[in-house]
Amino acid sequence: MFRCKACRRTFNERTGTPFNFIEVPTDIIFQVLLCRVRYKLSYRDMAEFFLLRGFQFTHETVRDWEERFLPHFTEQIRTKRKGKVGEVWMVDETYVKVRGQWCYLCRGIDEDGCEMSIT
Repeated sequence: MFRCKACRRTFNERTGTPFNFIEVPTDIIFQVLLCRVRYKLSYRDMAEFFLLRGFQFTHETVRDWEERFLPHFTEQIRTKRKGKVGEVWMVDETYVKVRGQWCYLCRGIDEDGCEMSIT
């Protein structure tokens, strides 16, 4: 906590960010979101998993964090990964029926999970 000498207001490093007024450390929120997105765990599993680590919050809190912070989280990850594509690609080609018409679908996924599809 810091105090402004001129106006005597208190603030912290989160003031003015979406993470202001959150009682849990920011890195824990990022770990919850990463586990939730990467490993497809449920809200209740996430709350139980972090309860074992000493952080107590409900599954509704995890849902709220995902709704509030996931856009910021994914934007940060995308800017860091921009222009970096994995060297190993797995390609899947198939025909699918769309509105009664057969279409060719080619989908490629790199080693990091970035997807590219061509129809």
